[in-house]
Amino acid sequence: MQKYPGWKFFLEMCQSTTSPKELDRFLSFFLTPEEVDNMNKRVLLIQALLQNEKPQRDIAKDLQVSISKITRGSNGLKMIDEPLKHFLKQHLTEGV
Repeated sequence: MQKYPGWKFFLEMCQSTTSPKELDRFLSFFLTPEEVDNMNKRVLLIQALLQNEKPQRDIAKDLQVSISKITRGSNGLKMIDEPLKHFLKQHLTEGV
């Protein structure tokens, strides 16, 4: 048995949505406003780290997050494989 069967179902449901609007409605149902805010900040944090234009303390101040969250994001980027890092750079930094 899988460790997180609900996660697998959740991912499959996300993939089966047919439009950004439908995905937004789906995620808004499953996530609390606080979780949405945390995800928003996490994405912006990773985006800022990938752009590498500001010191980490400035990123923390701009996003109103702790420096420890910035450190976790930075450490996470160091641990991921190159295909994922390329995907993130492509989607979070190109055209910004």
